[in-house]
Amino acid sequence: MSLRYQKLPDPDKDPLERRLRFISFVVALVFAGLLLKLFFLQIVKGPYYRELAEKRSLRVISLPAPRGNIYDRRGLLLAGNTPSFALFVDPRLVRGEKGDAVLRRLAEMLGEDFPSLKQRYLIARRKSVADQVLLVEDLDRDVVAQIEARRYFLPGVEIKVEPRRFYPLGEAAFHLVGYVSRINAKELKRLGSQGFGPDDFLGRSGLEAQFEELLRGKKGRKLVEVDALGRVRKVVAEEPPQIGKSILLTIDSIFEKAAYDLMESRSGAIVLLDPRDGRLLAFMSAPGIDPHQFLKGFSFEEWKKVINDVKHPLLNKAVLAYHPGSTFKLVTAMAALEKGVISPAKEIFCPGFYRLGRRIFRCWRSWGHGKVDLIKAIEVSCDTYFYQVGELVGIDTLSKFARACGFGRPTGLGFPGEKAGLVPDRAWKLKVFKVPWQKGETLNVAIGQGALTVTPLQLAKFLAAVVNGGQLHTPWYVYQVFDPYGEILEEFGPRPEGSLPARRRTLRLLRKGLVAAVNGKEGTGRAAKLEKILVGGKTGTAQVVGMKKRVKSEKLPYLKRDHAWFMAYAPATKPEIVMVVFVEHGGHGGSAAAPLAGKFLKMYFEGKWPSS
Repeated sequence: MSLRYQKLPDPDKDPLERRLRFISFVVALVFAGLLLKLFFLQIVKGPYYRELAEKRSLRVISLPAPRGNIYDRRGLLLAGNTPSFALFVDPRLVRGEKGDAVLRRLAEMLGEDFPSLKQRYLIARRKSVADQVLLVEDLDRDVVAQIEARRYFLPGVEIKVEPRRFYPLGEAAFHLVGYVSRINAKELKRLGSQGFGPDDFLGRSGLEAQFEELLRGKKGRKLVEVDALGRVRKVVAEEPPQIGKSILLTIDSIFEKAAYDLMESRSGAIVLLDPRDGRLLAFMSAPGIDPHQFLKGFSFEEWKKVINDVKHPLLNKAVLAYHPGSTFKLVTAMAALEKGVISPAKEIFCPGFYRLGRRIFRCWRSWGHGKVDLIKAIEVSCDTYFYQVGELVGIDTLSKFARACGFGRPTGLGFPGEKAGLVPDRAWKLKVFKVPWQKGETLNVAIGQGALTVTPLQLAKFLAAVVNGGQLHTPWYVYQVFDPYGEILEEFGPRPEGSLPARRRTLRLLRKGLVAAVNGKEGTGRAAKLEKILVGGKTGTAQVVGMKKRVKSEKLPYLKRDHAWFMAYAPATKPEIVMVVFVEHGGHGGSAAAPLAGKFLKMYFEGKWPSS
């Protein structure tokens, strides 16, 4: 029997073994690559990624700076700050299904329906230029407590405490103090390099705009550590914000509020100043708007109502230019007396009109005033008298005196939006209309009509100079600027700028006429007369549109009614207050503006102000 042997396979030629070796090699190669990558990441690039990780876990939060306060002369607050809670959402974390879950929880706590809240969030996210989206402002404290208690379940949601502007007088001081609102995308692009951020506020009008740099504080910073969901875990460092500088005004908030209340539903302005040094005591325009509304925002319908209002609540009428009417007759009288074309005793007969060539210029009293001299003409505001005086003076002299009295240029107050007004003359008409000046135009200017326009502030400045002996003062209303600790940084006072182009005798005659206009038997300003205080003043009725037939102003459509003026000072023996009342489309100065001045002056001298 023979043995048969089976040959063993060569391991080097076994296909299974070869596969195992290949797989082992690949695995070894992969692990070598991973080890090499790990070495590169941890050793070579370790410092870079460590720094990047630290940056991602640390966040710099900007801390808003409270604006400086604005006080009246009594130290009462006109503009200040109050803490407000604002809800911000990080769009990088609040998105998709998880984001919807966060918004649903917020909607429940805010008492809103989810679709409305989400729609508002999407709109705000599209408009936002910041990393976080402002969703809700001025949150109720109870809602804040609910959100803070559930912060863990609300990733990407943050509540910030912001200083919110507060205006105690509301709409009564709207045009004086102004308002603030958040910076927009266009402004941020322009001002971003100057340290402004998307959450900053800017002064938009009034004192808030004029003194923006003074009132704006310096923002602080806070370095915090956050987790992957953006939740703050630890405050690393903090630099507190610095409040802006504060301003003490010469304005009296009691006068401001009383003047606004007197206007009621009318449109117009009231300016009060001290004729002894030119300080403003009240600077009011009506109607106003509650400045807090600009912080909350307007709905489409609310804003449409504001801009379509025929009384133009956005316009500050104290610095806008209007035809002055008969208040300008003082300038005409001054020019005539100084040039010697009339004497105070010279009488001119008024039949109710004056004929110049083929044209008839009518007096406001159709049956005329009879014979009137200078004082009587001011008392009864006779147009016929001043037509003839204006013709004798001539437009060149009249315009020269008007400019010397402060008309045709800003007063120097520097208030935003202040107009210069217009004093027309031959050169102006030739330049603008390319036609020569006509004599009839001089007659219109002489009684405060035609192309002539002035502002209530200019008129107050002029009257103050008439009653103080001829000294023109630049109006001023900032008394002190001080820091948060009460240290005075700047102090201001009177700013004399020259004298009226008139002798003392001329000014005495003008003041005599002003006293007669209020206290005389036929005075047009009798509605401003007081029992115990001697008041001087002058009415003005400025025609808005030319009428072929005489029609009572109150029967015309509102926008075609005359403007009503009254300027006054008291006590006439030793003036301490000058007042200009302007009622837009109010009708006659004697019936619409003078009574308001009388009521205010009565309160002023009796010290009896309505309770607020």
